[in-house]
Amino acid sequence: MMKGRIKIISSKNYKDIAYGGSIAAFLALVIYVMFFSGADWSLFKEQFLNFEKMEGRYHIFVSPLLLVLKISFYSCFWATAIGLSMAIIRNYNNMFLNGIITAYIVLFRSIPAMVLVVLVYFTLPYVGLNLVSTNSVIASLSLLFSAYTTEIFRSGINSVDRAQVDAAKSLGIGSLQSMRWVILPQALRVIIPPLTSVLIDILKTTSIAYVVGVPELIARARQMEGVIGSVTPLIFVSFLYFLIILPVVIFSSRLEKRSRRWSKS
Repeated sequence: MMKGRIKIISSKNYKDIAYGGSIAAFLALVIYVMFFSGADWSLFKEQFLNFEKMEGRYHIFVSPLLLVLKISFYSCFWATAIGLSMAIIRNYNNMFLNGIITAYIVLFRSIPAMVLVVLVYFTLPYVGLNLVSTNSVIASLSLLFSAYTTEIFRSGINSVDRAQVDAAKSLGIGSLQSMRWVILPQALRVIIPPLTSVLIDILKTTSIAYVVGVPELIARARQMEGVIGSVTPLIFVSFLYFLIILPVVIFSSRLEKRSRRWSKS
């Protein structure tokens, strides 16, 4: 018992020392950069933190921000819906359907996001589908990230003990009901962290929408950058992305903790 306690204490002390050392190293780096590096902070402020030149221009970002939220919401919804549907279909182990889904996953995970957006926007009109630029971006991101969400849902479904599924069948619960009430609730603790990462990636990837003329945040920031002669608009847009992503991370963290409680109870 004493040996176990000694190991625990020493391990805790080691973590405290490592944590304190990291903070000390960070503070030393900050002090060096601030006072000994010879950096020209006035020039740095003028190029990166020149918010004085942005006064009276912040309203320009309202419409692009709403557009980014719209694209992100619909892309997340369809990527999740398509991924969940294909993961459930794969669970039935139909060789033909599994082959199609596997090919779908490999294809869309191999295509760069920007290339896919351009292809969807410029090639679909040749087959009779004329999508406006915003809808083409939503379709592209949905196809692209559904390939990732399919694998996430599949790994979550496979993590559930097979005995749970057999017990549900023995009670006369159908396959879809078993998936809804038995498998997916238990798979949540595995699904939530990687799914959150994918949803955040969707939000950040909306920045490529400018290649098909969508007036989103990055496009507006680049335009203002040319007007005021400073990259401060890009810093401001990065802060907006941070404000959007932070609540998603906090919510997913709380949901993950709750799912662990549900799985234990």
